[in-house]
Amino acid sequence: MSALSRDRKFPLEIEALALDEAAEPFSLRLGQGEALSLLSEDARSLSLFCDVLGGFAQPASGKILLDGQDITREPPERRAIVLVSPREPVFGHLDVAANIALPLRARGAAAQLVDATVKKMLALVGLDAQMGLHGDQLTPEQRIRLKLARALAGAPSVLILDGLLSALDLRAASKTRDLVSRLQRALGLTLIHAARSREDALWLGGRIALLDGQSLVQCADAATLMERPSDARSARLFGEANLLTGRVLEIEDDVARIHLACGGVVEAMADAELAEDALCILCIRPDRMTPLFGTPMAGDEETPPLLASVQSVLHTGEHIRFRLRLADGAEIEMRRPLLQSLRGVTHGTSLQLAWQASQAVAFPMKDDL
Repeated sequence: MSALSRDRKFPLEIEALALDEAAEPFSLRLGQGEALSLLSEDARSLSLFCDVLGGFAQPASGKILLDGQDITREPPERRAIVLVSPREPVFGHLDVAANIALPLRARGAAAQLVDATVKKMLALVGLDAQMGLHGDQLTPEQRIRLKLARALAGAPSVLILDGLLSALDLRAASKTRDLVSRLQRALGLTLIHAARSREDALWLGGRIALLDGQSLVQCADAATLMERPSDARSARLFGEANLLTGRVLEIEDDVARIHLACGGVVEAMADAELAEDALCILCIRPDRMTPLFGTPMAGDEETPPLLASVQSVLHTGEHIRFRLRLADGAEIEMRRPLLQSLRGVTHGTSLQLAWQASQAVAFPMKDDL
């Protein structure tokens, strides 16, 4: 362990945590002032994880350490972790200032400290002008600002955001992201954000923990998750990769030559555990495939081409999205830039798919895939 690792503080440590009896235990450490995004396709598992961290639910096993103290069985009011989510109420009969002051008064804070803290929080989240409004008079964006102010008033060691943007339109969501980013940097917040999409996981700029159901798949920065996924699940969850099954024909210089179940022979970078003649999962991102239209299909008996037909074409405004059907009936997605001329490509158009070996990666086939 380096001197830097020894000296770094980890206010939150998760040790061999299992959310239920059937889940695989996992461990995580969150550094002081670090922003970590959680990403999963399963919103219920994300919320359960957040509730376990906040003390509103108990894990099946494992420990949660806060500043070195085991808080696994401590109730929410006795742990310095605050959860902000749609499940947390805004009291409509109280004004903004009273909503923020409520948890401070419940803990018996002095009136002078309560007033000073409320004023500071109102300024931080930009609700000074709304301090006299009742909770039921606020817009959805203002209600989130109120929840953030109330959470920060207690100076938590860790702030958890779950479903923060779910009720907001695009403009309000963008403004709220900017606010949270400013608060995180200005206050040095140790922050966990539960994201429902890859785009939602990227805006904090820190590490991203990928969860497949209740199992931790990989935790790394976005570039690592995109370019060096740990397995096929990671490639699918973050890179939105197409997963193709096949058998490894040979491996040379870390490049695997693979006969796909759909009939084509292609190349991909080989995972360290991949062996020749083994079943594998090849992961190729939709934007890394090159289509060949209207050209003679290359290949021979030993290297047959990967053929497909177009099922749908969608112009998104940022790229063109194709749904393709392979020879075995499996469907995959391909994306191409708008600048590419694709006139005349419609439903039923035949094409050949190709890519450089460095653009795909192959992993051993596992039972859960």
